[in-house]
Amino acid sequence: MGIDTIGFGVFQNALVGVAEQMSAIIWRTSYSTVVREMLDYSTAVFDREGRIVAQASRIPMHLNSMSQSLETTLTRAYPVETWKPGDIVLLNDPYWGGQHLPDIQTFMPVFADGELVAIVGTLAHHLDIGGMRPGSYAGDATEIFQEGLRIPPIKIAQNYQLDPRLIDLIGANIRQPGKTLGDLRAQTAALEIGEKSILELVERFSVRTFCDFSDEAITSSERRMRASLKHIPAGTYSAEFFVDDDGVVDEPIRVTVKVTIGDGEIEVDFTGSDRQRRGPVNATLSSTEAATYYVIMSVADSTIPANYGCYRPIRIVTEKGSVVDAQSPAPVVGRNAITHTIANVLYAAFSQALPDRIPAAYYGMSNVHILAGDSDTGSSWIFFDIEVGGWGARPTKDGPDCYSQGIHNLANTPIEMVEATYPLRFTRYELLADSGGAGKYRGGLGVMREIEFLDQRGVLNTQFDKFKVAPFGLFGGGPGACGKLSLKTNGQTTKLQSKTVNRALKPGDRLTMHTQGGGGFGDPGERAPELIKQDLREQKVTPEGLQRDYRLDQAQIKEYDR
Repeated sequence: MGIDTIGFGVFQNALVGVAEQMSAIIWRTSYSTVVREMLDYSTAVFDREGRIVAQASRIPMHLNSMSQSLETTLTRAYPVETWKPGDIVLLNDPYWGGQHLPDIQTFMPVFADGELVAIVGTLAHHLDIGGMRPGSYAGDATEIFQEGLRIPPIKIAQNYQLDPRLIDLIGANIRQPGKTLGDLRAQTAALEIGEKSILELVERFSVRTFCDFSDEAITSSERRMRASLKHIPAGTYSAEFFVDDDGVVDEPIRVTVKVTIGDGEIEVDFTGSDRQRRGPVNATLSSTEAATYYVIMSVADSTIPANYGCYRPIRIVTEKGSVVDAQSPAPVVGRNAITHTIANVLYAAFSQALPDRIPAAYYGMSNVHILAGDSDTGSSWIFFDIEVGGWGARPTKDGPDCYSQGIHNLANTPIEMVEATYPLRFTRYELLADSGGAGKYRGGLGVMREIEFLDQRGVLNTQFDKFKVAPFGLFGGGPGACGKLSLKTNGQTTKLQSKTVNRALKPGDRLTMHTQGGGGFGDPGERAPELIKQDLREQKVTPEGLQRDYRLDQAQIKEYDR
């Protein structure tokens, strides 16, 4: 008997709705700006075997991490048959399938009529998880033990009751227990909402139909992914790109890839990428897989429901102990330097197969900056934020300006919220003219942001990249602008490293950041006059930039500027 296609369509959308309901609960009940404003969290539904079947529209980088963590939990710690209603398992260990320690994951089984039918899961980036530096971004860490509290899979709740001893243990090891534990409770509340919503679906469809439809969701996505891959020209395509450095040793880090496509399948081979580094920019295998899956899904067909089935036609090859498959005890908190580079290098490879569909390189880094302070009253605080830059130009359009690229899909933390919460003042926030790579289509602009520190004392830690290696252009397009950081104190401006560690702050100090622009697409000499005029009018380019990057003389520029 075949699948009821109408019923299956209703079920599939309802299952995504469950994940979205869980997401809404976290958003409404979380404490930190990282979760509540930046939306650095994810929610998902897994089948009874632990395969992801539905996800909310949050952070693509998280979701394979959740899949890997759940798989290792079920195979190495808590087999399916040992789970009971009301159990909650928590973990954050990158070497149990996670990505970095601030990402705490929680899972709860869903039973109907005594039978396990699904598992619901959440992941949130927490404001602090201990370690050497506030916000747990230790740019000088050389082993994971310096990065914070490391938690392998552990049952933090049984029969829906959180274990107060474990909660106290976590709280005793972090700098902001109120906000962190508040966000953790938001995650566990979302699990209970997920369980309730799943049971409503089971009541509507029956246990058997629920399980059959879950299987069909995976099969359907696999079928569509294989069909989409067949539309990409078969062949082997190679590329390489670089990370500036690891923050400890000042040497570039090479990420290389060979993509082989044919017969509805794809192999992505990272053999030859550099060995894992001493500094904390290494990526675990789950990080590399997540970045790879995201790019392939965006290239093949972004409308395919994202679940386990999408991954089946994809084979990823790595070398253990490399920067794309780091082994314990390598530090990994800044793994975004590698994963964003993976995304760009994969787009470079795909541009050889699909030149009319692939954009130039985007800004290429989650530009993490953490300001922490304390006063004589004994109060302390941590402000964690990520700034973004310009996207690469597209084959038929300019790149979007200062817009979060899909691999991390973050929201902007409102300035008003920050200033109302922390002793910080934003003195400038504007697009950077000339930061987009020149081309027939211009790369998106980066942004300049200036923050004044107002507390009695504090420290700054950053995890930036692409200060030396510019986002590349395609097919004659120019590179985007590199990033920059500086600190103004006592009237003197000092240039900072991309990965600044424990820089002391005092009242009146001003941090200025310039984020990266996107690469250009096509010959700059072919840019349409009306687009040049519009850029001048909107101050996205300067006359000096046009003369330098587009080879225009003064008379031409004056004509465009009329």
